[in-house]
Amino acid sequence: MKNSLLIHTTWAIIVVVAFMIGVKKPVDETPSYSTENDTNSGDRYTRRSQQRGASGTTQGRVASRGSRALGVPMNSKKIKINLTEKGIKSLGQMIQTSNNPVERRIAFSRLLEGLTHKNAVLIREQITHMSSRAGEWRDFHYAWGQLAGQASVEFGQDSKEMDMAACFSGWASANPRAAMDWYESQPDDSKNRKDIKWAAVHGLSDNDPIFATEYVLNRFENGDKDAGKMINHVASSLLRVGSVIDAAQWSENLPEGKLRDTAVGRVARDYAGDDPSKAIAWLTSLPESQGQSKGVGAVFYSWAKSDPEAAVSRINQMGVSPIRDTALAGYAGRIVYQDPAAAIDLANTISNPKSRSDSLVRYGRIYLRHEPEAATQWLAESGLTADQKKRINSSYKRR
Repeated sequence: MKNSLLIHTTWAIIVVVAFMIGVKKPVDETPSYSTENDTNSGDRYTRRSQQRGASGTTQGRVASRGSRALGVPMNSKKIKINLTEKGIKSLGQMIQTSNNPVERRIAFSRLLEGLTHKNAVLIREQITHMSSRAGEWRDFHYAWGQLAGQASVEFGQDSKEMDMAACFSGWASANPRAAMDWYESQPDDSKNRKDIKWAAVHGLSDNDPIFATEYVLNRFENGDKDAGKMINHVASSLLRVGSVIDAAQWSENLPEGKLRDTAVGRVARDYAGDDPSKAIAWLTSLPESQGQSKGVGAVFYSWAKSDPEAAVSRINQMGVSPIRDTALAGYAGRIVYQDPAAAIDLANTISNPKSRSDSLVRYGRIYLRHEPEAATQWLAESGLTADQKKRINSSYKRR
């Protein structure tokens, strides 16, 4: 299992350089990856841990932000509070009985601030009445994982509640080397590996999105069908803590294929909210791919709402091409529920016959559901084939 997280060195260098330019790491920072192929995952994890320990690095900024959100300071010596057993139980009583949500949250935050190796199990007892899906439940176990690492995860192994994954996620965010070494030591068919693969993605993304990317790529290479969703989460983490330009550079330097397509499409959605014109300029600079197509569609879907005139103007500047077809479909997809006739007019200008036909059928169905009389008249005069009309009408009749 020690070699299972290795990826192509060339890609690693490209993506790290691109990302580090965006986040502007200190000039004396050691490069994140060697240009030599690593053969021992433990050594590689050690280097990564040594290289990214300072709070000024990507890892430090992400971990610091995550810890503040949980109410757990990165430097616990500054504001750490000492909780007695009586104090812990008193706060637990407030969490369980207070009708004031602010009081409950304050009490919970105080417990997190006083969390130690010794009192963790007692603090946990104060929230066992909560659903394992509750945010406080996950936050506590994440914080415990950051603090206690393997001990918290092994406690979760024997627990009937769903807590091991949250503990592992916290452990991976605080000490990715140790967490992933433990993870790699688990047998391939063990319950632990299956239960915590998502926890690994979440924790690594909080600490080191590039490390998380490497992990997801390996999952993909080994046939994990969830890898697309995983890379989507890594993209979301990058977008949350960095700029959309950083995330765009990261996504376009992923290996060609499904994961890059997914990442490009995800980044494009956020880029559209920042500056749709620049988002399109970026997307059109990329090689033609499913990711580019999805991204263009997402941008124009968003742009049609924020500034429809500018969006139409940009479409009119495009020559006949697959990108223009995707832009038209994205724009029409936004307006079809408000103005299905206008969406159909746009769909009629799509150059690709199959895309045009599929769009007309899809929008025709919506038109028929929302404005049956007008849609029926349009359908009679549309010039669509008998098969296209049948597809539109069959959907309406099934309702």
